[in-house]
Amino acid sequence: MSRSTSPIPAFYYHFFTTLDPLISLSAIYMNFFSPETILGSAFAPSSPWCTVTPSHTMLMHQAGGAFAMFAFLMVFMLRATNDLKVWKYFEAGVLMTDGAAFWSLGNALASQRRLGVGEWRGEEWGTVVILVVVSVVRIAFLMGLGMEQRRVAKKIE
Repeated sequence: MSRSTSPIPAFYYHFFTTLDPLISLSAIYMNFFSPETILGSAFAPSSPWCTVTPSHTMLMHQAGGAFAMFAFLMVFMLRATNDLKVWKYFEAGVLMTDGAAFWSLGNALASQRRLGVGEWRGEEWGTVVILVVVSVVRIAFLMGLGMEQRRVAKKIE
């Protein structure tokens, strides 16, 4: 697709087709090959909840597959179309998964009575910072911030 005629601003285009898939690739790797990193992002390594079990492995492999699908669509589908509506539908769907990630981290921290930000470890801060940044960019995109507004001239009769 020609970037010169695209209604997608360059910042969003590069963020959603380059940086976002790289974040997904790291999630794919961790879900398949380093599940203790995923669990350790919400539970202290000494916690019994941080022990990887077969049920964790099954769920993490499913999550890894979902991240693989996200990365594929970010790299190929978004680059194949300049249709703003398609981009917005896709990013709204991904924003739902960002919301689920916030919810699950909140539940994990609540189960340990560590909802206060002063009780967070670097791992939780890292997760929250990444989620906040990508969510803010998605919300800004969905709100049309930084987009050229098309003005429709009123027809004078």
